[in-house]
Amino acid sequence: MFAIDEAGRIAFATESFATQLGTTPAYLAGTPLEAVVTADSGPGPLAVVENLSAASAGHSRRCRVCLRGETRPVPATVEFVATETERVVGTVEAVREGGGSNERFRHLFEQSHDAIVSFEMVEMAPVVRSVNTAFVETFGYDADDIVGESLNDFIVPEERSEEAADYDRQTAAGETNYDVVTRKTVNGRRDLVYRGLSYTTGDGGRYGFAIYTDVTDDRRRRRRLQVLHRVLRHNLRNDLSVVVGMADHVRQTAADPEQQRAAEGILTAAERLASVSEQARNVEGALDTKSDRPVDVANVVRSVATEHRESGIQTDTPESAPVTGGMALYDAVDNLVENAVTHTPDGTEVWVTVDEEHDETYVRVSDDGLGIPPIERAAVFEDEDITTLKHGSGLGLWLARWVAEAAGGECRYDRVDGWTVVTLWLPTVDADGRDVVTSFDDVEGDATEQ
Repeated sequence: MFAIDEAGRIAFATESFATQLGTTPAYLAGTPLEAVVTADSGPGPLAVVENLSAASAGHSRRCRVCLRGETRPVPATVEFVATETERVVGTVEAVREGGGSNERFRHLFEQSHDAIVSFEMVEMAPVVRSVNTAFVETFGYDADDIVGESLNDFIVPEERSEEAADYDRQTAAGETNYDVVTRKTVNGRRDLVYRGLSYTTGDGGRYGFAIYTDVTDDRRRRRRLQVLHRVLRHNLRNDLSVVVGMADHVRQTAADPEQQRAAEGILTAAERLASVSEQARNVEGALDTKSDRPVDVANVVRSVATEHRESGIQTDTPESAPVTGGMALYDAVDNLVENAVTHTPDGTEVWVTVDEEHDETYVRVSDDGLGIPPIERAAVFEDEDITTLKHGSGLGLWLARWVAEAAGGECRYDRVDGWTVVTLWLPTVDADGRDVVTSFDDVEGDATEQ
């Protein structure tokens, strides 16, 4: 509810009405009616108020209006009533469907798990107008403490002030922001994905939203794993070289056959571990390449088949099939072919086909062998707990899956009419004007076992 004085200004407003407009009753006091309520259809609210000002108390009239909400106009129905004090009181009877977007927005704003702050640009500084519950939980600042204050003063570390100023300049210019940033909270610094959106109101005001997704734990876990992986791999490779050398020496010099057999077992196990370490290095190198570069997967398949020509790989491909995936796609296909050749009996037929369907491309590696063991495919294709891998499984299938997922596709397993089929589903790209990789003659496949 709100009241309009004889000058056509809002004399007072209830909390619920101010909330519809994304503001406060105190802010609305003295505001011209046309600044917040405009005509939707029929006679305008100003004309209705003017007529009722001269009418007897109790006279009323409904009017379809648009409330100038925080983000966009909200269609509503308002009943205006004449009073004895010559003021006219307006009551919002209903926010109509289509204008309910403001209410839906508020549900989204409040229930989002991402921290969101609504702000107004005032003298190139983002002044907080509202925050959601997730913002309070993430940063630790209550709404009463931060609303009406500069957002930067609360969450931007001193050494990041120039970075924040750059974002503010982009916001003031109507641009969007997207980056991973470090920001202060009451519990210390956190790494967050930041998205900044801006908009302009009818009176020329510049407003916006800052959305923060906390990725601190993920980024720290990734960095720790990288360090552990590289240190472990380096130490493992060095120590295994010693083990292999000593085991080979014992095998060649020992007079006791039992000692020779023991040395042979040590040598075999050490070489297998060294192979897994080398696989990990190859996988890391493949996954570090850009996955969004267009690649002609038909040429990939033909190049892989050439590398395995002695195994009699059969192919069926179109002349060209550009997809996303980057150079790592070669390693993915090569590993699938190597698995099919290595882990099936001699003479097993192996086919690699490429099929295009609308905006999707399918690379299928098929063989008529016994299939991938259930415990292997459950972990790779069915997301079973990786601890179910109870023996020295390699990384070839994992590499194929990770390359496909990085490209925006999938890796699938099927058993069809006695054939094992592993499919790389990849997004097709429009090759017009794109720099598509077509030559793989110099690529050396880093084949790994299952």
